[in-house]
Amino acid sequence: MTASQQEPPQLFALTARSNPDALTPLGVFDGLKKLGPGDALIWATTDRRGAFPRPFKSAAWPPHLADFRVDHGWEGQPLSRIQQRVLDLMTHGWSLDVRVYFGTQHPGKSLLAAVQAELNRLTLPKP
Repeated sequence: MTASQQEPPQLFALTARSNPDALTPLGVFDGLKKLGPGDALIWATTDRRGAFPRPFKSAAWPPHLADFRVDHGWEGQPLSRIQQRVLDLMTHGWSLDVRVYFGTQHPGKSLLAAVQAELNRLTLPKP
C-alpha cells in the first residue's frame, strides 16, 4: 500500500463513564447506539498536512466545543437522541476533522466539561 492509499491517522476517545462497546472498530456509527445519555465519543482525524480542498478554518489548538457546528440530525444518524458536533480546522499546518457524539441531544454541563477536558488533552501528530 502506498502512502497515498493509507488511511489518515485517527483518534477515538470515550468519556470515562462511557460504555466501551460504543467504540466498535470499523463500526463507529453502530457503536453510537450504545452511548448512554451521560456519554460522549470524540473522533479526530488528520486529513493531511497542509492545505486541503474542504473549507477548513484556521483555529487555535486545542479545539473548543463552542466552535463546533451542532447537528441535531444528519444523514446516517443512528438514533434521534444522538447529537453530533463537527469542527473542520487548520492548525499548526494540519487539516483536521474533529467530531464529538453525545448520547443525548441535551448534554449537561458536567458532560460538556468532561468532553472539553478530553479535547484539551489532544495532541497533534508529529510531522
